[in-house]
Amino acid sequence: MIQDQIAGRAELNFDAVRGTVRSSLLLWGPYLWADGSAPSAVGALAYEPGDFSPDGTHPSETGRAKVARLLLDFFKTDPTAKPWFVGSAASP
Repeated sequence: MIQDQIAGRAELNFDAVRGTVRSSLLLWGPYLWADGSAPSAVGALAYEPGDFSPDGTHPSETGRAKVARLLLDFFKTDPTAKPWFVGSAASP
């Protein structure tokens, strides 16, 4: 669907400038999956034990910061996310 929206299919239009809005903007996202401390094949992401709270499931402060950085980097650089996330305002 994302590729179809990028290709301009009318039924997936999200931009009122291009016609009737029929869909939300669809985006890829950063690859957040990793096999523990073994670096992932995509982006070499790894989660260390300290990235989790004592329950071993929920992220710790460092885990949340790691994911937040990946999301922020994605939204600031992805060609489909950057225009609405960063906008046309100049960065300080």
